[in-house]
Amino acid sequence: MNDMEKVAKKEAEDLLKKLGVKPTIKSELVEGGVRLVIDTDENALLIGKHGNTLSSLELILSLIVSKENGDFVRVTIEVGGYKQEREAYLKELAEKLKEEVLSSGGEKTINSLKPWERRFVHMHLADSEVVTESTGEERERVLVIKRK
Repeated sequence: MNDMEKVAKKEAEDLLKKLGVKPTIKSELVEGGVRLVIDTDENALLIGKHGNTLSSLELILSLIVSKENGDFVRVTIEVGGYKQEREAYLKELAEKLKEEVLSSGGEKTINSLKPWERRFVHMHLADSEVVTESTGEERERVLVIKRK
């Protein structure tokens, strides 16, 4: 386990302890950062409505680990299979919209995605017959899928 992993895991344990959560945490290095897999009886508390609490925890831990590391480190967290299920849904949605764009020649948009979800769809469709782009600002940001 390298230093980034150790810091991420320790800070996550400390933060969750303050919330009264007793987690089991596994860590691994991934491209651009650290991935934490958290197992607890409090999954719903950590995920929050629409994954908002989970996103906040990721941001806080990313900032803490980045400060300690000196460079930006993205900390991603998997709790109760939430992201895995969300990725499966996004993959299915992206493929469906890609087929609609290819058959109609128009463009399709996906609203209300979190930054990591937009990034996931961009990467998933990167080598296909369509292009993706994000437009708009802040909470009004949408992902557009159109023919190449």
